[in-house]
Amino acid sequence: MTGTELRLRTATANVKRGGFNRRTRFHDHDKLAATLCSLKEAPHALFLSECTHYADTSHDPDPLEEVLSMLGSLWTTRGPDGRKFGEVPYRAWISKVPGSVNVPGLFVDPRTIQPGTPYRLAGRRTQLANTLTATINGHPFRLKCVHWNGSRGPSGLTEQADQDGQVASENALYAGDFNTTSSAQGETVYENWGELCDRVGRPWMRSQKGIRRPDGTWGTHTGMDRFLEHGWWDAGQVAGVFTPTTTDQETALRIDRIVLSKRSPARFDPDTYTVHGHPLLGKGAAPNDHLMVSADVIVEAAA
Repeated sequence: MTGTELRLRTATANVKRGGFNRRTRFHDHDKLAATLCSLKEAPHALFLSECTHYADTSHDPDPLEEVLSMLGSLWTTRGPDGRKFGEVPYRAWISKVPGSVNVPGLFVDPRTIQPGTPYRLAGRRTQLANTLTATINGHPFRLKCVHWNGSRGPSGLTEQADQDGQVASENALYAGDFNTTSSAQGETVYENWGELCDRVGRPWMRSQKGIRRPDGTWGTHTGMDRFLEHGWWDAGQVAGVFTPTTTDQETALRIDRIVLSKRSPARFDPDTYTVHGHPLLGKGAAPNDHLMVSADVIVEAAA
């Protein structure tokens, strides 16, 4: 599509533990499939925040192969003879995060996003770890699915905001579960976060998404402000839509986000930003604790 703008479809979803069942030790991908079915067209970049045991395991059947097969066929059509065509040949990059199995994964359609070099754990250049260098409409881009680790507490969230924030120096498209929100007008924030954590019976959540103030009380951690100040656009803020993406009614926050570095030759289409509702699940199935977010990115043509 040289010489014309490219409409890049993106989506981020956090299905708990990637469908992994700790009791059976198997993956159930039905919830992921149901979540993605509200997308009318296949995303060119799909960010899955929890790809538990998708890679580097001895699981049989191989969960990553199952997911790629499922993703490839979700948006297919059938010919008159019943044969499927139009399958998406997704390629996957599962992050390596020491000490964690709930790692994020990036899935791209190589027909639109030409993948280049992936950076795993990049030595001292930690801000590049788990990123993928790719070409989009003739431009180099850095892509990454993130899942900021809330168990590291407020100082850890701040460190992750600074580390990933610095990649705004490049053309970059990130998405995932940031486990923190912003203080933008319209955003859901809680001044009584500690009290809410007690009320819902999860006092340990205080430091996962909150920060302790000098007076000893807990409020919502707004580390996304710090991240965005490095030079990023947030799709929801651009659209003026601040719908929370976690589903506990008393502690809901907008923590699942799609962000774009301001130096990128690209922009969000605010009319396409969507926080998707709960998918239709089988009888007795518990709803997911996150909602999917999608948005289109308009990428300029390379000169």
